Amino acid sequence: MAQQKSRVCAIAMIAISILFALACAQSSALALGSAVIHDDPWDATRIDHLPPDVRRAVLRLCPERPTAAHYFATYLNNSTIVRLHFEYFSCEGEVRFCRYATSCLREEFVSWGSRYRFLRSYYGRPDD
Repeated sequence: MAQQKSRVCAIAMIAISILFALACAQSSALALGSAVIHDDPWDATRIDHLPPDVRRAVLRLCPERPTAAHYFATYLNNSTIVRLHFEYFSCEGEVRFCRYATSCLREEFVSWGSRYRFLRSYYGRPDD
């Protein structure tokens, strides 16, 4: 009888230890997940991640404090074309490249060997 009680006690201790370990692992995963979710809506690193030739062209338009929102740069045709949507671009805290909110500057660059070259510039609707 005493041996059976000690076996039950040992199994209970193992079960409690496993549950405690799982609870700790889950709270750590939640903490890590919440740190990754933070994403600044206007961020300079989006410009830093552009291909070098495209980044240089953008920095010529705004050399100080440029930031970009999501979808500033879209990649088309297996990344052979980069299209910049300037309604998602801020130069020193201002969106300067739109006309009365009815059309905004677009620039396209095409892959040419290992580089990107300017293809065209036009104004398009902010929602296209």
